[in-house]
Amino acid sequence: MVMRIEFKKMGINGEGIGYINHTPIFCDGVLPNEIAEVRIIEDKKKYKKAELIKLIKHTKDRIKPICPHMKDCGACKLMHLKPHAQTKAKIDILREALYKYAHIPSNKIGKMHNGEDLYYRNQCKLPFAEVNGKLVNGMYKAGSNHFVQIDTCFVHEKRLEEIRKEILMILNKHHYHAYNQKTKDGLRYIVLRYLNHKAQCTFITKDTIKKETIDAIMAIKDMDGLFTSINTEKDSVDIFKGTVKCLAGNPTLSFPIEDIEFSLSPRAFFQLNTKQALALYKMAIQKIDPSFNMVEAYAGIAAMSMLAKDKVKHITAIESIEEAVENATQSAKANHIKHIDFLCADASIGLYKAARKEYIDTLLVDPPRSGLDDKMLEAILTTAPHTMIYISCNPSTLAKNLAILKKDYHIISIIPFDLFPQTPHIETLVKLVRK
Repeated sequence: MVMRIEFKKMGINGEGIGYINHTPIFCDGVLPNEIAEVRIIEDKKKYKKAELIKLIKHTKDRIKPICPHMKDCGACKLMHLKPHAQTKAKIDILREALYKYAHIPSNKIGKMHNGEDLYYRNQCKLPFAEVNGKLVNGMYKAGSNHFVQIDTCFVHEKRLEEIRKEILMILNKHHYHAYNQKTKDGLRYIVLRYLNHKAQCTFITKDTIKKETIDAIMAIKDMDGLFTSINTEKDSVDIFKGTVKCLAGNPTLSFPIEDIEFSLSPRAFFQLNTKQALALYKMAIQKIDPSFNMVEAYAGIAAMSMLAKDKVKHITAIESIEEAVENATQSAKANHIKHIDFLCADASIGLYKAARKEYIDTLLVDPPRSGLDDKMLEAILTTAPHTMIYISCNPSTLAKNLAILKKDYHIISIIPFDLFPQTPHIETLVKLVRK
């Protein structure tokens, strides 16, 4: 079925949303205030999905994307929208989610904190493929196994891209092949970080990396450490399934935040936008009142715990990934921070354990996109911390969580941060105080 629709707003995944007889129509590639001819490809009772056939009316905020792969890659869904319009669209997504699920009015939302529009991402996780006998990197088109070769990514930091290309040249010179699902051989992914003028590279592969290859990669300027990890599972989301082995260089990448030196292993999480992460962390610490006992859940390498060291007498940092806990412990020792306890545990279990020792004045949480699960919400309401700082990367799960938490907590402030320009994603910092 083909129809002409005026699209009114943007969905949480960057798709245009229009309406026919009050039924929402979702379509990729269309922006708010555009009219398009579309074909219905999925007809559900409560919504329909469509594919774009032709744009009839363009919004004045549409621009030509800098990346020629934008449409096929699908990672930077907003690259055809002016930066100021991206900000408005993201605030609209946040505002609608907060009101729909938690009845929180828009006047609670503060001004968006923006950073650089391009060249901001400090890490890439890209699959390998072979095109015309040459090893390349790219992305799989969303919802398919169609590989899209990407020569240059415009959201990666420039030096990160330069190093990635140098590594590709070495791998091609030494005749490596892309992963074969049947034989389980070949290079599957490259995971490359660049922080503090240092690069950390991990190959997801079962293959042995030859000594001459290791030496050539380690000779690249700024290369700090080289690793491998085995993952042969089909369609695996977590590419770090196997044991990570250091082939050469330093086992962790060290980098400073303010006056603290941190260590980061390949599996440990750190925000992908370095400058905006620092702004977000500073705001989070600013929102923490001087406390006796603080808990940080989903702590990662416990960056915020260590940055808050002068405002809190005792801190417990909870993280489920063992390598990240080891990194955090190492960083605390190196920086002579002695009043933080590190706990490798699920967030809810760790919270109960910390609360049994001492009442929690402040709880800091930065959960994954799925938000706080039922067990963690129950743990929060049971242990009843006085103040909460909640950092979220998903407006929908944030709003659903706040709908439950606001029964016991006042929402003091909501501050959005754009850590992912050119995408529909938005980071939000919320301060709550117990009623």
